[in-house]
Amino acid sequence: MSYVDAIFHRNRDEIEVVERIEGKRVFQTYPAEHVFYYEHPAGAYKTLYGDPCKRMSFTDGRKFKRELLRTTSPIDGKPRRVFESDINPIFRSLATHYGTGETPNLHICYFDIETDFNPDRGFAPTTDPFNAITAISVHLGWLNKLITMVLCPPTYTVEQAKALSDRFENTTLFTDEKELLKTFIDVIEDADILTGWNSEGFDIPYTVNRIIRILGKDYTRDLCLFGQYPREREYEKFNRTLKTYDLVGRVHLDYLLLYQKHNTQQLHSYRLDYVGEIEVGENKIPYEGTLDDLYKKDLFKFIEYNRQDTLLLYKIDKKKKFIELANQIAHANCVLLKTTMGAVALVEQAIINEMHNMGFIVPDRKRTLIERQGPVVLGDDDELVEADDEGRTPVVGAYVAKPVVGLHDHVGACDINSLYPSVIRALNMSPETIVGQFRSDETMALVAERIAKGTPRAEAWEGLFYSLEFGHVFDRDGATVTCDFEDGTVKTMSGRQWYDYIYGPNSNLCLTANGTLFRTDKDGTIPLLLAKWYADRKSMQKKEANFKDLASNETDPAKKAEYLHLSGFWNQRQQARKILLNSLYGALLNEGLRFYDERLGQSVTLTGRSIVRHMNAAINQEITGTYDYLGESIVYADTDSCYFSAYEYLHKKPEHADFEWSRDNIIMLYDAIAANTNATFPDFMRRTFNTTLERGGVIAAGRELVGSKGLFIKKKKYALLLYDLDSRRLDIDNSPGKLKAMGLDLKRADTPKKMQRFLETIMMDLLTDVPKSHMYDQIRAFRRDFVASPGWEKGTPKAVKAMTDYRDRAKRADKAARDFSGPDVTKAKGEKKLNIPWHVKAAMNWNELCLINGDKYSMRIGDGSKTVACRLKPNVYKMDFVAYPIDEPHLPDWFKKLPFDDKSMEDKIIDAKLKNLVGVLPDWDLEQTKEKLAEDVFVFR
Repeated sequence: MSYVDAIFHRNRDEIEVVERIEGKRVFQTYPAEHVFYYEHPAGAYKTLYGDPCKRMSFTDGRKFKRELLRTTSPIDGKPRRVFESDINPIFRSLATHYGTGETPNLHICYFDIETDFNPDRGFAPTTDPFNAITAISVHLGWLNKLITMVLCPPTYTVEQAKALSDRFENTTLFTDEKELLKTFIDVIEDADILTGWNSEGFDIPYTVNRIIRILGKDYTRDLCLFGQYPREREYEKFNRTLKTYDLVGRVHLDYLLLYQKHNTQQLHSYRLDYVGEIEVGENKIPYEGTLDDLYKKDLFKFIEYNRQDTLLLYKIDKKKKFIELANQIAHANCVLLKTTMGAVALVEQAIINEMHNMGFIVPDRKRTLIERQGPVVLGDDDELVEADDEGRTPVVGAYVAKPVVGLHDHVGACDINSLYPSVIRALNMSPETIVGQFRSDETMALVAERIAKGTPRAEAWEGLFYSLEFGHVFDRDGATVTCDFEDGTVKTMSGRQWYDYIYGPNSNLCLTANGTLFRTDKDGTIPLLLAKWYADRKSMQKKEANFKDLASNETDPAKKAEYLHLSGFWNQRQQARKILLNSLYGALLNEGLRFYDERLGQSVTLTGRSIVRHMNAAINQEITGTYDYLGESIVYADTDSCYFSAYEYLHKKPEHADFEWSRDNIIMLYDAIAANTNATFPDFMRRTFNTTLERGGVIAAGRELVGSKGLFIKKKKYALLLYDLDSRRLDIDNSPGKLKAMGLDLKRADTPKKMQRFLETIMMDLLTDVPKSHMYDQIRAFRRDFVASPGWEKGTPKAVKAMTDYRDRAKRADKAARDFSGPDVTKAKGEKKLNIPWHVKAAMNWNELCLINGDKYSMRIGDGSKTVACRLKPNVYKMDFVAYPIDEPHLPDWFKKLPFDDKSMEDKIIDAKLKNLVGVLPDWDLEQTKEKLAEDVFVFR
């Protein structure tokens, strides 16, 4: 059996499930099972911590609540510890009835709507949809059919419009919007999934509210199943509270959010037009004027435009298969499809399922234990809330070294495989294996002192790879250290005594760099499930590769197609496992997770820093003979990676005069350095943290890449020209290799595309030893071309966030400044002066100029809009900046006539971006790349 969606009817204590079996929709009803466990010495069940407990199960929610409230122990009058009282009943039911089921072949409907334009009121918001829906195109994936419903424009006769609409397959013209909306409801009747591009923010709320306005609320039930209405939901975005709707039974997934969540590459823009070009080589249909003009003057192209938007969505998903990926993730973990859009609830349920398979009962969430006023039971729409970390001291960050600035030859890199999950496994970190925690007063005092002296919080741990208390123990000194044990006892001893206690031959303890003690005589559940997920993924990847090989060697078209299908099948499953593995560490740091423990996160990160420091020192020892993580061969280090150059240190040494520094030999040398370094981890882990050799062997590093040349600028900013990546040569077929650029302007979204391409050219020339004079000539030519372009093309791409919040705060501040009847409100509250970012002010100015110029057609900039922000010369509007929406296809004439400050923008874009790239090179002088003005050349006497 395979499910699509489910709902918990609290009043009936039933779980209703909709399935898709052999192409047909099937409904099932199960009694809701309300369960909790409580401590009891004679219990047959065991908690995560090994305590016996008994099970209480009810199909009546009211009885469940009453029994749960009776939590007083009959022995000593103390409250009982209760377990699993707050597990989502739907998830429990799905795990019981569908735990081994296959994923369904979902009926996916891709859709896009167009809306009318009111000359007096403009475009309608989703909360007040006063404009008609003029077209809806849907692609029914299970039928491979594109259907369009279009409303006859007032500028066409019905006969004229029908003659145009009839030129498209499966396209129906309507003269009544009511009939159009009813037909749309009929068309999607057999769909399991509705998906659109930014449909959470526009298509779904607009369509639901428009149906309510035109047809009545009862018609919105037909968008759902189980006789339910769409459920209004508020969500926060850019400091604003917005409203949308969740469908019930029929699932809505916003493909824009799916794409942003699962696509590995961060894009310059997430417009459908841009993503379509990147992914499938197709664009939206271009047109002149406004979309309203298109609808009323060129109906044929308008229909073509609407259909292409829907087809783009379908083609992107056909390639990326992100909906199927969500389907796999949901069924692998017995959660709903919409649950996969988050991380914490998904990971939590995955852990619960695995722990149940191991025979363990899990605890209630901490907030349930602390705030229990009766039972806390999540309903079918409930999602864990991300914890608010404001004001809290964040977990120490990863180790990032200051690079040796400049150009380097033959740079290699080693990285540790899955550093944080491997640390969890190596030190057996799990909530139930924690034995105690050293008090970190001395460490926290040092960090607080640094912050008090002005050190940024993110840099307060600079140079620290373990807590000072851990250092006292490892160094076996005489300083006293206090440990709080989980059983409530407290012990204080010297570092020397603690070392003997922990590292002695009879000890079953390991010590993290955070000073947390874990037991090693029993495998922790989190490490066990991590090991299982890794093994599962490896097995799935092997099956994927096997079927891919079979397909490549098969000549029979039918068998080849079958093998390719099976290869894709296992690819989706290994991707689902990968997402869980990547999400686990972050989820463990979230207070909403029932397995959250701050000591786990701090232990993982600090121990990871220590391991990376050792890797750097061991690599340097292999090359120079000195164990030093900042040694002469080390170029840079970041999180789990070490960048080094044996070539730069060794090639001038007399003892290596006979070594042939060919690329093949360098790769072999760097592989040997990585292998020798890797061999040091088991003993290092044993000596440093008292892990077993077997667990210490989980930490493994490999040589990742070798580059012919690299430019290192600052932390997180560097570029390498790779000729080998994961033992795959990249300098073949006369290619110089592949450019890897991190954090540089040639990859940043706030750099214009034209400038990005030019910076990449300069970087490639720099890394391939092109003469500097030639690069200077290229820069001069680019300057001339850039200067000649229109002013609005010289702006800076910017994403506008929280514009509404800034606007509202500015209004309040202005009102307070004008109110002379009372005290200065702003000063009374101690508020700082409101500084609005320049690009946000530029966005506000665009909206204001649209009003001033009576422009109701141009797009307005809102929260989250992608814009291009430009600087202005002094003007009648007294505006220093203006932005325009990057999605605006046709800039108005009034905008193009604005006095753009070309010189300022040229300096900002060209000079600043080039300086960011080559400013660290002492022999570069960008002044030489500037054309001299006539007055600098000619002197008149």
